[in-house]
Amino acid sequence: MFTYWGRRGAITQMAREIADATQARDDLAATISLSQQNESFAAFEQFGERLFAVQTFASANGAAAGLWRVPALRRQLLERLKNDQTDIVVDLMPHVWAPFLAPAIRRAGVRYAPIVHDPEPHRGDRTALFNSFALRALAHADQVICLSASVRDRLIAGGRAPADRIITLFHPDYDYGARAIRLPPKPGEPWRLLFLGRIMAYKGLDLFVAAAEHLKRSGRPIEVGVFGEGPLGDLAPRLDALGAEVVNRWLDEREISGALDRYHVMVLSHTNASQSGVVAAAHGAGMPIVSTPVGGLLDQIEETETGLFSARVDADSLAQAIDRLISEPDLYDHICRGIEGSRKARSVDTFLTALVSGLDPVAHHRSGHR
Repeated sequence: MFTYWGRRGAITQMAREIADATQARDDLAATISLSQQNESFAAFEQFGERLFAVQTFASANGAAAGLWRVPALRRQLLERLKNDQTDIVVDLMPHVWAPFLAPAIRRAGVRYAPIVHDPEPHRGDRTALFNSFALRALAHADQVICLSASVRDRLIAGGRAPADRIITLFHPDYDYGARAIRLPPKPGEPWRLLFLGRIMAYKGLDLFVAAAEHLKRSGRPIEVGVFGEGPLGDLAPRLDALGAEVVNRWLDEREISGALDRYHVMVLSHTNASQSGVVAAAHGAGMPIVSTPVGGLLDQIEETETGLFSARVDADSLAQAIDRLISEPDLYDHICRGIEGSRKARSVDTFLTALVSGLDPVAHHRSGHR
């Protein structure tokens, strides 16, 4: 069983693509468990009996107010696991109620393997308290899955999980339906630079804006877009002066696809990072990336093959890396070909093969639960 009980976000896309991919495989039978409060729940109804829908809550305040549902939900989950003869639950992102459910899963003789995306809270993340509580479920995990070496190392250093229980995989691409083969701008057309995702302090929107201002001053033909929910603060007038396209709210999948389709380069100006779903979306759309050299981004992006890194985490270095992509005519095409040529290695199907291979059935025997 693959579970995601969040209400929105990129992990919904991961759940859907995993659900699609498992249908064509004969090495695993998979159930997908999703919250009925998920914004994209209707898209999962096509999975019929393979879908295990659960009632969670419709707002952040409901996490505590809805705790009374947990005992009944636990019984429903255990019954479904028994009926499906489930061997393992892969939690695509631990839910705030996961610490109340993981012990019961193990007592039922089913392995529990959560995917950890962020081992500690990011600066400016309003959901940090909930995420920190959800990670208490790791204490009951048979194995813990990471999607980058950076997260693995931070888990070990923070004492969240021992090294011998961690599986390190990779973040698969996301397919939002944007075109996969890209062309640079025609002569006289601007280079369109995209900042995509929730706006939080650690994502360095100020670095992105300053880099764009630098490129404008140097005469580079650029246009910028900022798509995502979060406070713009004093960056709003600077974005306006740049003539930026700003969509400052939560985006649906159609809007994400449209942004990926219309821009040439994804820019990640993070000051720290685990791996990123924005990179997965860019790769899935065949879009070259320019990124700061931090955290798990170093694992996700291959220099000059799927993107470029700035030399340092500052606006001038970021502008220089973007300028390199603009000023070297063949580099953009080379990176686009690199993304396309390595697509299979980042596919959901390859991810599932690595997951099935990495989940150690012996680990559960060692833990004394079957």
